[in-house]
Amino acid sequence: MAIRTCWVTLGLSVSAIALSACSSDPGHAMPSATPPSSEPGVTPPDPAPPKIANPLPAGVLSGDPCRALTPGQVTNLLGAPANGEAQDTGLAHMCHWANLDRGSSISVQFVYAWPDGLRNVYAKKNKGFFKELDPVQGYPVTAYGPEDERPTGRCGVAVGVADNAAFEADVTISRSKVGQADACDSARRISDAVITTLKGGA
Repeated sequence: MAIRTCWVTLGLSVSAIALSACSSDPGHAMPSATPPSSEPGVTPPDPAPPKIANPLPAGVLSGDPCRALTPGQVTNLLGAPANGEAQDTGLAHMCHWANLDRGSSISVQFVYAWPDGLRNVYAKKNKGFFKELDPVQGYPVTAYGPEDERPTGRCGVAVGVADNAAFEADVTISRSKVGQADACDSARRISDAVITTLKGGA
């Protein structure tokens, strides 16, 4: 995967989270791609993602990803205050938070390489790991990656906030939670917090 950053984890409640160390690779968002034709000269239709019934305003993902989570949300997720570290991955504006004492971390990516929103993720539906999760606040959530890394406590989710805009949340759960908690559920919970913040600034 070209960028997949650090992925985070939540415990079973927002107030009691034990996150584990992030991988050294700082990103996960993948560039858009056109599915190969099943037959020469024939281009199969792209898998269609859910339509966004209540899209957030245009440009909502053009801001600072380090403001995607409030200080209070970060403290609840990591168990301690943490400053976000911003980075342009070449596909997304990313922010990474870490609790070095616990070896835990969170990454949120505002992906500018997905001009068609979740359609860019659905184009890779038959490649690697792909799982539709329950929506958050009415916005579709899809866990995806080159492979299913939940057995190792990792997951990244893409969230559509408009038909032409999506962001990603990446997580890695603590070693003590591997095999007990679903990392994709943890990533979904982080995306829910991001949606709340984005709506507040919309």
